[in-house]
Amino acid sequence: MRNAVENKENPTAVEILESAERLLDKVLRTDCETRASALHLLTVDALMTQALHVANEDSDVLADFAEQAMRRVGSAWR
Repeated sequence: MRNAVENKENPTAVEILESAERLLDKVLRTDCETRASALHLLTVDALMTQALHVANEDSDVLADFAEQAMRRVGSAWR
């Protein structure tokens, strides 16, 4: 996961979310229904989980982060 967030030591929840968005966009632009894309999709899932975990530790970010994250990632399907 660290490579997905540009080798940052302590990435913020937003930075992790942005990495998840970039990877999801890349997967969706390819043949994402093949078995080969499964690892990338699992990485997106792990990044989203980590972003929510980091946001949970920061009360300034936590308030609407989950809703914002789902809205942003959900828009990738359109």
